[in-house]
Formats: sequence, C-alpha cells, structure tokens
Amino acid sequence: MEVGHLVQLHWSRKKENSICTFLYLHISVKKEIPDIDETSVKNVVGVDMGMNFLVTAIDSKDRMLFVGSRHIKNKKAQYKRIRKQLQQRQTPSARRRLKKIGNRENRFQTDLNHKVSKALIRFAGKNSLIALEDLTGIRSATTRVKRKNRYYSVSWAFHQLRFFIEYKAKRAGIKVIAFDPKYTSQKCPKCGHTEKVNRNKKTHTFSCKTCQYTSNDDRIGAMNLRTKGIEYLHNVSVQA
Repeated sequence: MEVGHLVQLHWSRKKENSICTFLYLHISVKKEIPDIDETSVKNVVGVDMGMNFLVTAIDSKDRMLFVGSRHIKNKKAQYKRIRKQLQQRQTPSARRRLKKIGNRENRFQTDLNHKVSKALIRFAGKNSLIALEDLTGIRSATTRVKRKNRYYSVSWAFHQLRFFIEYKAKRAGIKVIAFDPKYTSQKCPKCGHTEKVNRNKKTHTFSCKTCQYTSNDDRIGAMNLRTKGIEYLHNVSVQA
C-alpha cells in the first residue's frame, strides 16, 4: 500500500520586491500490510449505503450505526442552486466562481467520506469483516430513483467512500467484501421471504408479508448483507 506525504518547502529572497515562493513535494511511501486471516474474524458488519441514510451498519451483536444524509442533501441542493444561477450568467467571473464552487463541493464530499469511513472502522473494530454493497452500475440505477433525489444519488461519491473504507479497514486489520445488493431490501432477514411489496420506499419501512417482521428498510438491507458475510465465512471454513 502506498501512503502519500505532502511536504511544504518554503523559499524566499531577502531583497527588495522579492517574491516568496512555495514548493510542494509529494512523497509516496510503500508499506506492506499482510492480508487479514479470515479464520480470525470475530465480528461481521453489514453496511447498507443509500439516500435515506448515507450509511446503515449492524454488527454481530446487533449494535447499530446510522449516518443520516439530510444535511448532505441540503448542502448538495445549495450547491446545485448556486451552480444553476452562475451558469445562467455566462460571464467570466461566473465561470471562475463555478470552478471554485465545484472544488468546494468536492472537498465537502471528501472530508465527509473520510469522517464516515473512520467512524465505520472504529465501529467495526479489529478482526471484523465488513460486508458492503457492490455499487457498480449505480448511475444506471438512477432511472428508478425519484427525480428530486437523482442529483444526490449520482453526484455523491459512493465509490470514493468505499475506497476510503477499504484502505482504512486494511490498515486496521479488517476485511472488506462487496456483495451484490440485489433483493437485500426486499428479503426478510427472519424468515427469508422475498417480495417487492415487503418494502415501502416512501416511508422507508419494511414489513414482511409472511411473518410480519417490521423494521427500517435500510436496517433490513444491512442485516441481509451481514448474513451474506456470515455465509461467506462459513463457506471459507468448509473449504479450508
């Protein structure tokens, strides 16, 4: 694994009208981190990522971690409004400010993704397995998302969040596996009954039509991903 260090070098001339110059040197350092021994895993954490909660996690002891997304949506909506106003002006100053707004939005996303991934790693702890959603193709899935949520679902850096989780997890002795999230919000984690009507997207609730088990739909997704992680470990132990 490569770890980057940013070093600032300061140089100046002590002459009249001298110019102070800042030079930046990026040094990459390689650090070998051994693979996590799957037989040492003591805790499995299912992690659902989405628009209602940025992250919903549940571990082997049924402890929960919720990271809400309302403030994120509000912030993204604010950037979207400003961007639209600036695009309508079509002036050089507006274009310069557009670039600044874009950079500011990227910094906001990166900073929050770092904080969320750090919180998740701390929640999971060493010798854990994190079962994530494989979000490949998330952009094509936005055709089934409400119009008002499409900008958030497409523009939020979910893949960056996954990258942060994966590299932080490796350093902390945690294994991460991405599973196909298909039906994870429709399948009952108690009786296994899978049906589309089990989930109410408008109210973000889940109610099994067979056993009547009820919960938050994001929690259901995290529970089913946790089950996938447990099944994976079982298969590994059988093959060993």
